Amino acid sequence: MTSSNRLAVVVVVLECYLMLCVQIASANPFDKYYFSSVPEYYAGYDSQCGYEPKCYGDQSCPNVALFSEYEKEAFIKAVAELLSNDERAQNGNYRIGESEFDFELFQTKAIKSGEDLDVRRTLTTDKFLKTLAKKLSKCELRNLLDGKCCANRTLSCCNGHEKISCDPYHPYRSYDGSCNNLEHPSWGKRGSALKHPFAPCYSDVVSKPARSKSGAPLPQNRKLMVELADFLNNRNSKTSSSLSMFMVFFMEAISSDMIGRANKRAHCPTQGFRGCRADGQDRSAFVSTLSNPLRVSPNDPYYGPLGVRCLNFSPQEKANDRCELKHMAERNMESSYLDLSSMYGEVPHYDASGKLPLFQCGATGPVEQLHPIAVQFKAIIGLFGQLHNYCVDRVSSCSQSKGSVEERCRALTIGVYQKLIYEQLLPLLFGEELYNLAGFDCEYNPYEESAISQVYKNGPGRFPHVWITETVAYKYQGRTQWRPLNEYFHDHELFECTATLEGVLETPIETNRLVDEIMHKFYTTNGERGSCLPCIDLARNRDSGLCPLVTYKHFIEQIAGEESKCYSTFDDLRDMFSPELVNFFAHHYEHPGDIDVLFSGLDQRAYPGAHMPKLVSQSTCLEFKRLKCTDRFFYKWNPNLGEGAMHLIEILDFTALLALFTDAVEVPLEPFMVDGPKVGASDVRQYLESVNYLFCEV
Repeated sequence: MTSSNRLAVVVVVLECYLMLCVQIASANPFDKYYFSSVPEYYAGYDSQCGYEPKCYGDQSCPNVALFSEYEKEAFIKAVAELLSNDERAQNGNYRIGESEFDFELFQTKAIKSGEDLDVRRTLTTDKFLKTLAKKLSKCELRNLLDGKCCANRTLSCCNGHEKISCDPYHPYRSYDGSCNNLEHPSWGKRGSALKHPFAPCYSDVVSKPARSKSGAPLPQNRKLMVELADFLNNRNSKTSSSLSMFMVFFMEAISSDMIGRANKRAHCPTQGFRGCRADGQDRSAFVSTLSNPLRVSPNDPYYGPLGVRCLNFSPQEKANDRCELKHMAERNMESSYLDLSSMYGEVPHYDASGKLPLFQCGATGPVEQLHPIAVQFKAIIGLFGQLHNYCVDRVSSCSQSKGSVEERCRALTIGVYQKLIYEQLLPLLFGEELYNLAGFDCEYNPYEESAISQVYKNGPGRFPHVWITETVAYKYQGRTQWRPLNEYFHDHELFECTATLEGVLETPIETNRLVDEIMHKFYTTNGERGSCLPCIDLARNRDSGLCPLVTYKHFIEQIAGEESKCYSTFDDLRDMFSPELVNFFAHHYEHPGDIDVLFSGLDQRAYPGAHMPKLVSQSTCLEFKRLKCTDRFFYKWNPNLGEGAMHLIEILDFTALLALFTDAVEVPLEPFMVDGPKVGASDVRQYLESVNYLFCEV
C-alpha cells in the first residue's frame, strides 16, 4: 500500500470515527434527533411489554429472480396512471367546481418538467412494492424494506442520481434548500421525502392503513372525530388562555415554511380533484387515484340532516425519486430549513433594486398562491416580506456596497425569523425545564440530515388545532367585531391589514375543544356546509401508516431518557388522559394499543411552565433541534452576517415589525399573550430610526 493510500484510509477511518462521536458522545436527552437512513420496524414497546415482535427471529428474504419482471410491470402501470391522471385533470367531472364550497381547499400544483422523472420513478417504485406485498410474506417484505436483506435495494430504473454542484464559498443559502450541506447537497432540499423515525405500521407493510390488534378496522374517521368533539365540548366549559391566536397563526406560518404539502398531482394545476358528488350525498362516479373520499354516516349529528354522506379528501404524494426499496414517506414541497422558503419561493423574485414584489399585507407571490390560507396568515408572514424591503431601502442608501443587497437583506430577515422562533416562541411553548433540557445551544452538525418527521407532520404537529377559536376578532376603526373563522379564508381583499392583526392579537385561544368552525364549517362559503379539518388530520395520520400512540410514546421516551410503561388495559391510560377521556377511547377502540398517534395532543401531562402536552412538546423539541443543528446558515453561527446584522437581529422582534409595518397606535411587548403591556408605536419607530446606521454593516 502506498503512503497516499494509507493516508486516505486513515482519513476515512477518522471521518467515520468523528461521525460516530457526534452521535454517541453525549448522553443528554434529545441528542438522538437524527434519523436512520433506513427506518426499521420498532420492536422496543412490544419487547418490553411481553408481546412477541412481528417476524421475531424470521430472517427470510425474498427471491430477487422475479424483481426485473415486477419492475417492468410496475413501470407500465405507473406510466398508465400518470396518463390517466392527466386525462382526468382535463375532465371537469373529476375536478371540484368553482361553485363548490371546497374549491381550492385541495388545490394541486402541476408536476413541473424537472419533476416528471422523479414522480414517475416514485410511482414505479410504489407499484413495485405493492406487487411485492401481494407476492411475498410480510416477514420477507419487512426484512427487505428494513434493510436486512442483501438484495440491491434500488431498482434499475434509477441508474445514477441527481448531481448537484455546490460552490463552498458562496456566502448565501440557496432558495430550494440545496447545498446547505456541502457533503450531501440534496439534504433538506425542496421536493425531498419526509422521514420515518421508524418503519410505518401499514397492515400490508407497504401502503394499506393499519388495523386494530384483532385485525378489525380502526374506528370510522368522521364518527370518531365528531363524537370526540362532542365529548370535549360537553365536558369542558368554554375556556380561554392568556395565549393569543396571533401565536397560533405564526405557528401555522412556520409549519408552512417547514412542510409544503403536495397533493397527488397531474401535469396541469387544478383547484382540487373531487371524490364526492357536488351535493355531498355520495361518492362521485368520477373518483380517481388522486382522491380518497371520506364516508359520513347518515346518523351524523351535523351532516346527517344536511344529507351529506361524503367529504372530499386528497392523499399526499409520496417521494422515492431514487427508487429505493425502503418504507416510503410523503414529499415535502418546501425546504425543511427554517428559511422562509414559503415566502421567498424556490427561485429568486426581486425587482431591479432587490425588493420583493408585495401584495396585500406584504404577502409575496408564493404566499398568494398558498391554499387554503387565512388573511391572518398573510398578514403575519407579510411582516417579513416588508422587513426585507425595509432593509433593502436602508442598505441601498449606504455609501459602500458589500455584496448582493437582496441576499444580505434576505439573510437578515431569516435571522430575525429564526430568533423569534428559538428565543421567543419555543421558550414560551416548552417552559424553562424542557427548553433547557432540549440542548438548543448546539453547534452546526454536518453529519445529520435536515428533514421533517412524517409522524410530526401528521400527528403531534397538528396539535394547535385544539387551540382554534370559533370566532376571531377584527378590530376596525377602534371597534371590535367577532367574525367566524371561516370568513377569513375568502375574499381577502375585503380585510384591512392592521385591523386583522390587532384583532388576532386580542383573540385568546380556546383550550381542549374542537370547535364547529373546524369540525363542520371549515372553508365553508355559506356558513353551513364545510369540510372537517380534524377528519383530514386523522385521514392523513392513517394514510401515512403512522404507528399507534403508545408505540410512538415508547420510542420518544427512550430518546428522552425516561422510563416507559405498558398499556394492557384502558385504565392504564390514566397516566396520560383523564378518566372520562379513557372511557371515551374504551368505547371506540378495541385495545389501548390501537389509539391513533394524532391524539397525543390530548395528553394531560406537561412539563412545568409548558403550554403544550408532554408528548407533543417532546416531539416538537426533536424537530426544532434537528432543524437548527443541521442548518449551516443558522444565524447564530452564520459567518457571513455582519456585525450590524447581528445587532439588528437582537433588536428586531414582532413589537418592532408591528410598529414599522402597521398603522397601529400602540403595539404589544408580548404579542403571543393577550392583554399584555403595550408601547407607543411612534416611540418604537423613533428608536429604530436611531439605529438605521446598523444596516450599513449588514
